Amino acid sequence: MPQVQTSARPLAWLYAALIVYASLYPFGPWRDQGIAPWSFVTAPPSPYWTGFDVGANFLGYVPLGFWVSLAVLRLGQTQGAWWRGLWVSAVLSFGMEALQSYLPMRVPSQIDWLLNSLGGGVGAGLAQAMERRGVLLRYSALRKRWFIENTYGALPLLITWPLALLFPLTIPLGLGQVQERAHATLQPWLSGTALWPWWP
Repeated sequence: MPQVQTSARPLAWLYAALIVYASLYPFGPWRDQGIAPWSFVTAPPSPYWTGFDVGANFLGYVPLGFWVSLAVLRLGQTQGAWWRGLWVSAVLSFGMEALQSYLPMRVPSQIDWLLNSLGGGVGAGLAQAMERRGVLLRYSALRKRWFIENTYGALPLLITWPLALLFPLTIPLGLGQVQERAHATLQPWLSGTALWPWWP
């Protein structure tokens, strides 16, 4: 069976990576509190939450459920597409909340987990509704008319390119900062040796 070409699959992976980044930032310091990472499920709800928290946790997972469900639909598997979008969202959210129990700046919450799962389910339902109404079929026809073949992997990169420009990273080899960094790094080892006077 030939592989189905769809942008939904790489977009689902990219968005899942974005969720992992946003959920675990600033990535430390990690510490063990001596409790099970899944204890947030039965813990009392946190009194510290706002309407923004509710909206962000719900809306943050809508695209994930959408892309996962759409990727399944593109494979021709209409049965269970909604459940897969919901399941992937719920499992990823559970994992992120469990890992947050090891981060001092993050607070795991069963409310966040439920809102994330609900958002993923709504996104999956939205994908199915758009598929039934033929919206995605019309988009596919438009893409075939305007883009060359086999661009399903390049489109996600095109979509994420403007986001990368918002937060440019300093690349030492790309911005001409090699000499200064190498000088500072090698000074403790070369200082006082015969090589040091020759070091630029």
